[in-house]
Amino acid sequence: MIHSMKLPSAQEIDFDIDRYLNRYLPRSQLHRLPRPISRFLGYRHVPQPEVGNLLVCAWAFVGAFTGLILVMGVFKTSETIQSHHPPIIVASLGATAILDYQTIQSPLAQPRSSILGQVLGAVVGVGITKLFMLRSDFESLRWIAGAVCTALASAVMGLTNTVHPPGGATALLAAVDPTISAMGWFFVPLVLIGSLLLLGCAVVVNNIQRQFPMFWWTPRDVGKQRKGPDIEKSSEVPEEPQVRRRSRAVELLRENAIIITPQNVVIPEGFMLGLEEKGILEVLRDRLRNPVEYDSSVEDHSSSDS
Repeated sequence: MIHSMKLPSAQEIDFDIDRYLNRYLPRSQLHRLPRPISRFLGYRHVPQPEVGNLLVCAWAFVGAFTGLILVMGVFKTSETIQSHHPPIIVASLGATAILDYQTIQSPLAQPRSSILGQVLGAVVGVGITKLFMLRSDFESLRWIAGAVCTALASAVMGLTNTVHPPGGATALLAAVDPTISAMGWFFVPLVLIGSLLLLGCAVVVNNIQRQFPMFWWTPRDVGKQRKGPDIEKSSEVPEEPQVRRRSRAVELLRENAIIITPQNVVIPEGFMLGLEEKGILEVLRDRLRNPVEYDSSVEDHSSSDS
């Protein structure tokens, strides 16, 4: 008898690198830093209210101008960088500036994506271009190399949860721009320096009246998860059916409930939250973590109102 093999469904073909990485990452300690420092690293005890679009455009103008001037100034005045004959700026950093200063709530603009997405794009672009350069007719194949670089960079960013659209342009430039192709692997640290300078400027400008970043690595929980008490071991009820019923009830609660503790917020797998909803849950977590501080702030507000 021949048994046919069932092919996996489209939903089952999935890989999430964070399932393997997040458990080894330390939890955020921004709340322990002095308030002026934690503020300019994106932490808020209470979520920052949004500003109107006129202020958004004004701060985006200030940020993009300041950030790009800083990057071009460093590129222009550094003898080490100039010795490699770079362009005045990597063009894809202009697109990064729009994300870093205008759409600062987008996951594509957060530090993990804006830094690693650009660097991975540069690594893929330079690596694939060097492979194409092994052919004597490379100049006639630049257009194909550019397509391969961008396509592979997109796949790498997707697999590493570092999607950053300007990173695709960075990979493309490594293949189609002769000035950048001639730089070789030095293009990678050049992109890294530019991305870090834009991010450093962003955490200053964007936190004056807004909040950035929304997260540094991921909005999901990190670190080893603490397991709850084992109902079957801790229960003193000897009847096996009752113990099993309690265990099943606890598992059902974990799968269909949002659990907030002073250490973390646990949501059911596959349950999606918006940025505002995540902010509310983080506020509740912080209130559990520092109830005395919150109570004192409430008393201060009530006394000042009176």
